[in-house]
Amino acid sequence: MNDSNTPERPGVTKTVESIAQLEARATEDRSLHQRWIEHVTVTVGQPLTVYLLTAFILAWAGINLMLQKTGNAFDPPPFAWLQGIVSLCALLMTIFILTTSNRISQHDVRRDRLDLQINLMTERKISKVIEMLEAMRKDTPGIPDRHDPEASVMRNAIDPHDVVREIDEHSPG
Repeated sequence: MNDSNTPERPGVTKTVESIAQLEARATEDRSLHQRWIEHVTVTVGQPLTVYLLTAFILAWAGINLMLQKTGNAFDPPPFAWLQGIVSLCALLMTIFILTTSNRISQHDVRRDRLDLQINLMTERKISKVIEMLEAMRKDTPGIPDRHDPEASVMRNAIDPHDVVREIDEHSPG
């Protein structure tokens, strides 16, 4: 297997490094608040959190049930304080998850735009290569000249607006 730095694959290393730089920039562009929120989201989004939360709820209910027998329960059934704490935590986690999800969605939209731009540029380059090959076939005496309708169509770059219209016309609903 070739090392990515060998002369046979110089573009691979450059491409991988470029993508890594784009990803690093997206990570660095996060605000301090966003980093903190994402850290909390990642930390709380672990299986251990389920076990700790379950243990907390069981301990809260168990302690209050035992203290209820002596009349000293700080949150007797139906555990209104516990419900409030759990609801507040759920609200905060929902906001944290949505905040993280929104940032990731913005990054994904940016990456999708980059993909689209690269795909459109690649399509134009391929069209140009086909056009050049067709011209070379016509200009080179040793290559038989023939009409290739598919190559004739492919030498023209596709207009993305035409593709969107075509998709809209053939999509249900």
